[in-house]
Parts: sequence; C-alpha cells; structure tokens
Amino acid sequence: MGRRLLLPAALAAGFAGAVTLDVARLSAPSFADREVSGDAALPAGRTNDLRTFRLELAFDATPSNNVQAAFGRDDLPADGFLAAEETDFIIGWDCGECFLRPQGLADIHTFTPEIAEGRRTLTASVRVDAQGAPQSVTFRDGTAEFTFGGLALTPFPDWLRPDLWTHLRVTVRGADIPEENVSVRFMRDGATVTLK
Repeated sequence: MGRRLLLPAALAAGFAGAVTLDVARLSAPSFADREVSGDAALPAGRTNDLRTFRLELAFDATPSNNVQAAFGRDDLPADGFLAAEETDFIIGWDCGECFLRPQGLADIHTFTPEIAEGRRTLTASVRVDAQGAPQSVTFRDGTAEFTFGGLALTPFPDWLRPDLWTHLRVTVRGADIPEENVSVRFMRDGATVTLK
C-alpha cells in the first residue's frame, strides 16, 4: 500500500470562521491493487462555532473502485498518520456500494444505489450542539437521502463527534482510480471534503 503524509498546500481562515485545508495530490499508485493513501492533520479552530459537520465526497464511481475518507485521533502514537486503532469511522464507496465502518472497524454498513457508475457525491451531515455532541445525522447519495442498513445511532456514539477528530486519511484503490486532489473546508454550517 502506498501511504504518505499529506502536507497542506493551502491552509487559510476566511469569512464567517471558515477554515480550508487543501492537501497535495495523492501520489501515483505503485502496487498491483493501485492503492494509495494519504494523511493530513485537521486545522486548528475547525470546530469554532461549528453546528453542522457536512462531509461531501465527490468522486468518479465505478463497480470496481474504492474511495474512502477516515476520521479519528492521531494519538497512538502521535506520528501524523491515522492508524486503524485510531480511526473513529470510515465512509466511502466500495465496488458499487456506499459504506460506513464505525469505530473498531469490525462492522460494515452499506447502501447500494441503483446506478453504480459515474460522478457521485456522498454526503454525511452531523448536526451538533454547543458542546459538540451529535444531535442528528443524515446521509445522501446525490440529492437522495438514505440510511445505512443496520447502523444504530441512538444514542449517538462518540465516534460521530467532529471536535474529537484530529486527522483525516484518504484512501483510493482500483484499476479505474485516477490520481485525486483532496480539499477540506470547515465552515460555520459544515465541512466539505472533495476528491477531484
């Protein structure tokens, strides 16, 4: 697996408390399964006044590729890389299905859309209270809201707290995967992660 630390290409605070993290393009795959991943520290101040964390994964979907984003805390040890045991959750696309793997990564919850190819936007929105505790969660494939089969969110688990995440890891794999750019934008009403 090709893995590297993603160094920010741009990190800026803008209007309305927005914070943007643009990370360098993932390196070209060097393994037969064409897997490559990169890690990036999330910007300081990203959750100031945050009430909705909105994750948008925009990517080219095929029946044979995998695109995923993992969030968690880099603390075992704090080395700049998000290890499996530090991961709070992974969300993404795998061979024709949207999927979510909660903390512990033992379980996988899926949603299969009718059309498995083409440009796709997968959105997860987590509304939080003033203390950062999740209040509601919604998932969308394009404009259509959906649920992940078997995913229990009552009570809301701590792995859904944006204020506890320190790092992001993006992984892409598959014969049809192009090199990707990653952009993360944290705003008062949400955060956007774009692969393009």
